[in-house]
Amino acid sequence: MFRTTSLVVVLVSSTAYAADNPPLPADAAGYAKTVEPFFKTYCNECHTGEKPKGEFRTDSKALPANFLDAATKGKWREVVNVLNSHEMPPKKAKQPKAAEVAAVVDWVTEQAVRAELTQRGSSVVFRRLNRDEYRNTIRDIVGIDFDVSGFPQDPPAGGFDNNGSALSLSPLHIETYLNAARQIFDRALVEGERPKSIKWRFEPKAGDADRTRLRLDPQNNPIVNGGKNKQDGEWVIVHNERWDKGVGARDFRVPTAGNYAIRVKAAGIVPGRDEVIKTADKFLANRRAEQDKNNPKGAQYTKAQHERDLEHFRTDRMYVYGAPRVKLNLQLGPQPRTLAEFDADGTKNKPKVHEFVARFTTETAGVGFEYAYSIPRVLENFWMQGHDEFARPELLISWFEIEGPLFDAWPPTSHTGILFDSPTRSKDERAYAAEVLSRFMRKAYRRPVTESEVAAKMKHFDAAKADGASFVQAIKRPLTAVLVSPNFLFLVEQAGSTANKPRPLTNHELATRMSYFLWSASPDAELTRLADAGKLTDRTERLKQIDRMLQDPKKDAFVRNFAGQWLNLRDVGSNPPAPDLYPQYDRHLEVSIVKESEAFFRTILAEDLDARNFIKSDFVTVNERLARFYGIDGVKGDEFRKVPVPKGVHRGGIPTQASILTITSNGTRTSPVKRGTWILKTLLGIDPGLPLANAGEIAPKVPGIDKATVRKRLEIHRTLDQCARCHNKIDPLGFALENFNAAGEWREQEGFGYKGRIQQNDPKIDASSEMLDGTKIVGVEGLQDAMLKQEDLFLSCLAGKMLTYALGRELGLADQVTVKAAVAHMKANGRTLKSLIRFVATCEPFETK
Repeated sequence: MFRTTSLVVVLVSSTAYAADNPPLPADAAGYAKTVEPFFKTYCNECHTGEKPKGEFRTDSKALPANFLDAATKGKWREVVNVLNSHEMPPKKAKQPKAAEVAAVVDWVTEQAVRAELTQRGSSVVFRRLNRDEYRNTIRDIVGIDFDVSGFPQDPPAGGFDNNGSALSLSPLHIETYLNAARQIFDRALVEGERPKSIKWRFEPKAGDADRTRLRLDPQNNPIVNGGKNKQDGEWVIVHNERWDKGVGARDFRVPTAGNYAIRVKAAGIVPGRDEVIKTADKFLANRRAEQDKNNPKGAQYTKAQHERDLEHFRTDRMYVYGAPRVKLNLQLGPQPRTLAEFDADGTKNKPKVHEFVARFTTETAGVGFEYAYSIPRVLENFWMQGHDEFARPELLISWFEIEGPLFDAWPPTSHTGILFDSPTRSKDERAYAAEVLSRFMRKAYRRPVTESEVAAKMKHFDAAKADGASFVQAIKRPLTAVLVSPNFLFLVEQAGSTANKPRPLTNHELATRMSYFLWSASPDAELTRLADAGKLTDRTERLKQIDRMLQDPKKDAFVRNFAGQWLNLRDVGSNPPAPDLYPQYDRHLEVSIVKESEAFFRTILAEDLDARNFIKSDFVTVNERLARFYGIDGVKGDEFRKVPVPKGVHRGGIPTQASILTITSNGTRTSPVKRGTWILKTLLGIDPGLPLANAGEIAPKVPGIDKATVRKRLEIHRTLDQCARCHNKIDPLGFALENFNAAGEWREQEGFGYKGRIQQNDPKIDASSEMLDGTKIVGVEGLQDAMLKQEDLFLSCLAGKMLTYALGRELGLADQVTVKAAVAHMKANGRTLKSLIRFVATCEPFETK
């Protein structure tokens, strides 16, 4: 049994986040001179007593000058917010002079900065690796891709899940990390001969029966199923999605756990619109004939319906088909999961072999291919879609095969990377074990290690050898101990020796900050070499490394993690548009809208474009599925590419992207409140504040409310004084996006017909509004132009988000000087993302503790 007691004790004892708060004497004189008379004159009448307005009190007992207390500091922040935004005192009350407000705001800011610097200078940051960082780090130092989906979710703070204050450690984490470490080394280190490889090919045949078996070996006789499909020579032709249409094999076990290749020879048949119209016309003609037979007097109506429905097939863009979509499913034991979704974009004359790699255990397994091309089910076509005669993309499958286990060499590089060749290997087993441990610990701890640290871990090796373990089994014990050590699981930066003063980071700490900032992974050999040489404290050298790191494919982790969380892309699909109201929205579109926003961010970064393109751009980054949804012609294939915005297409910039428009809707309708709030907080860095308690919904008994537009509903809501405060800031931004429905599709009218269909007399969208400063805007273009005029707000917001992500902590008032400097640097360097990243990596907060 592996001895875990000492490991758990060390790990639990390492979870303290900060030292006790140092004393910070309150500025009683400043409070008495500046704040107390201001509150007495302008605030206390409403905000004292048993029932203060807004449940906010300004007397010294409820609001003391203790800025080390997080709750109290939050209240003072609210004071600054309402004063700066001129929300308080109310317009009807006595108004203070600008100098009086400035004095209070400056005093609060000064006290908050003092508190932040005091706490920051005396704290020890223990930032735990989040799930993505853990996976990437294991990939880099061990050489295997470990699935972390079973790890507990990482809570975000300040908008990001790499925030040290939120990354706590629980007993569940400890158990999970220990089990993961054992599994990692069981996979990475091998003994004995190379396992025999298998290569099983399956050639499914269409048919009604589900009893066709293929004898692979004495232990495997799996069921091979071609589904209730058509057969055309070697091809099984799958016409649509249904439970009995799937193609695959099940009830087999691979002989050895490991990575296996799954390959499939596939093609597609994609009918043109003419064929769609032709087949639809046949269905419609048969329906019309049946209706006329039953009711000859209604012939004129059935003719009109026939023409009306046929026009739908002539004009709707859903019938400009793409390649058939395929979903590859893998089942291990009772656990099915989707391994991949892809387009079968080959043809019968030029089919393609698609390959995927999956990890198999020795449990009973199955592999299946499902048809996944979605055609919206609408009134005109839902009743004909299930028939094979209806023209739609068809999936062709000839064969599929499984091969593995896959190894790049034997022993695999995961093994030789840890158990490397050394002269001591054959001479002194224990000395070699210490050598292995020392090198691995250096990678895992991201710094040089001491002899005493290695010696402590060698005790696990010695105990294992005493139990009779082989060398490989024995070395796994201390290696496992390394992966559950706080030195691996946490990015530790010790406090400075001088209170209230920042400490310069060491070279190895800088290397770690840089690598987890841009790669969400451990430092590579080059960063480690420069850290060893003491060169990363040189800003010029650091900038060279930043440029190099941004050229490395590992930067995609930065795109996914920073852009994905800044733009809330992880929320896509959490409350998807209702399928009956928005039939254009499907799984392929949902995947595509997330990839669009990531590709858009990646393009702006890679091409060193002006960051204001995030607000408004003359290009989009789309694939064929998304281009069809946006009404952009000429885009073929599932890969994303930069495309100029055609005339008349209202796209370009983050506010027009379907990912943002769906997460800021309610599933059944748009939400100008959510959209306006998202724009304020995410792109302009303005917190509109929390809604007041019991603000309430729109009164349901207002006459005509069931037919009221979203805009009209909010206008009714805004007549309530307690609601107007926030909604006057939020709603104008959301109204400007009302031309986009809850699925992100462009519309000119708000539909009140069957299942939200737009009817002739339905109201036209009114996307005009007026900002608080009196600026009038019309539609998304007007909103974008207004935002561009406030570029400092956007650039400050972007800089603040970037600093928060890079530092792994929330920003405070003391950081605003750095944010302003970042904006100035961007303006002087083309306003590019790269210039911001370079500034962050060389600013004082990044290089100090």
